[in-house]
Amino acid sequence: MADLLLGCDIGTTGTKSILADTTGKVIADAYEEYPIITPRPLWAEFPMTKPLQAVYSTIKNVLKNSKLNPRDIAGVCISGLYGGSGVPVDKNMKEVRSCLPWLDQRAIKQCEWINQHIGEEKIVKVTGNCIHPYWGFTKMLWIQQEEPKLWGKIHQLVTPNAYTVWTLTGEISLDYSSAGNYGGIFDLSKYQLSDELLESLSIPRSFFPEKIVKSCDVVGEITEEGALKSGLAKGTPVSAGGIDAPVEALSVGTFQKAEHTATIGTSMCWNIVQDRKQAKISPKLINYPYVADDENKIYSFGGAVTAAATVTWFRDQLGGIEKELAKSLGTTAYAILDEAASKVPPGSDGLLLLPYFNGERTPIWDPLAKGTIFGLTLFHTKAHLFRAFLEGVAFSLRANIMAAQNVGIALNPSMKLIGGGAKSTFWRRIFADITGYEILYMSKSFGAPLGDVLLAGVGNNLLQYRDISKWLEVEERMKPDLENRGIYDDLFKIFQSLYENNRDNLKILQNTYEKYCKKDTGK
Repeated sequence: MADLLLGCDIGTTGTKSILADTTGKVIADAYEEYPIITPRPLWAEFPMTKPLQAVYSTIKNVLKNSKLNPRDIAGVCISGLYGGSGVPVDKNMKEVRSCLPWLDQRAIKQCEWINQHIGEEKIVKVTGNCIHPYWGFTKMLWIQQEEPKLWGKIHQLVTPNAYTVWTLTGEISLDYSSAGNYGGIFDLSKYQLSDELLESLSIPRSFFPEKIVKSCDVVGEITEEGALKSGLAKGTPVSAGGIDAPVEALSVGTFQKAEHTATIGTSMCWNIVQDRKQAKISPKLINYPYVADDENKIYSFGGAVTAAATVTWFRDQLGGIEKELAKSLGTTAYAILDEAASKVPPGSDGLLLLPYFNGERTPIWDPLAKGTIFGLTLFHTKAHLFRAFLEGVAFSLRANIMAAQNVGIALNPSMKLIGGGAKSTFWRRIFADITGYEILYMSKSFGAPLGDVLLAGVGNNLLQYRDISKWLEVEERMKPDLENRGIYDDLFKIFQSLYENNRDNLKILQNTYEKYCKKDTGK
């Protein structure tokens, strides 16, 4: 067998690899988890040791389980989480400190500094994006200002997937999606890093490769050392890859203008594809080059920091009985909670949740936002609470959709829904009713690794981007219930005002916490 392709995605809490052929048929897959480091509230760190080992071991397991010759693999592509600051490395490519990933919200003071010294208007004009601790350039500034000795040791800032590619090929790269996702140092109109903004921020241009490449571009070949680490054959071509959210959107066929997909995972990623020349840009959303047809398409993105993570929190903190019961019934705690919540009417009898459990990105861009339960009474039950949690995440998606609508971004009447959270039929119904869009459920999605397979195929002239449409099957189409839609329209107004009316109090609450917390432990 020839013309096999391997895709690997380095996620926030785990890495997945798959081996597929050029028809999109997945032959073998493997997954390995690891923890995200959270030393303090709103902080997150991503050391590369365990993710690297997860990449090597999942690739080896895929090769072992497939029982195929590694020399039949025609190409490899590795995508990764948005690495925020990038992995700071010295001249020997050793980590100077851990990467500060997208989840990290610590650079609040640096955002204030940027606002004072450069201004949001300038940042938006050049990059199409706002100033917020989510963006990598603010995290770079945090290292520069808070850890100057470590900053002085940095030779380059490399994305997690590019760092992994370097360990396998010896080559360093930076793809368009990753460059754009750094935020305030990428010129969205010129499609290159902004020398002016880099200079204003005192970030050396030498920290980044001179040339920016497409995600499908072959940037190196597996070295002898890389072969020993991964089990791949020496000389196997490796493509640059990109940010995992757009690669996952690509994996379910999001390619044409107005197509949009929501991924309901630990976080929520709502993806829209626009043609670059006609793109409408809202700084309330995230905007950067797409991973397919990179130089001609813009990826606009609404991102919730916590989505299924809030539901997991509910299960772990409040669902102990359901977890035990699930073991004896051969089901999941989520299914049991779903069943109970399905008996609660839409709107949870007047209970609302703001699902901002770790600050929030789009469209409110508030690192100090907090999870909020509103309207709780003695009448409400655990089932009410669980339904409110599911509805709160769907309201968050609707807020992002509205931000796109407000600037005239074209959207198809149907939206694909993928990710672990999308497996729940009950939650899919809630998403349809709250957003008003027909939900297309793609049950057999392999996520970003399948997008990586496509990119490796394109990079090695075996596939075209449009071939992804041949690999897909819509399992379910769910239209919104108009009666439920009316209830949710009224509740959505309250959802929006609830945050706006409490924004200042959330800031005061954070300041109070910081006043009394123990700085060394974060407690």
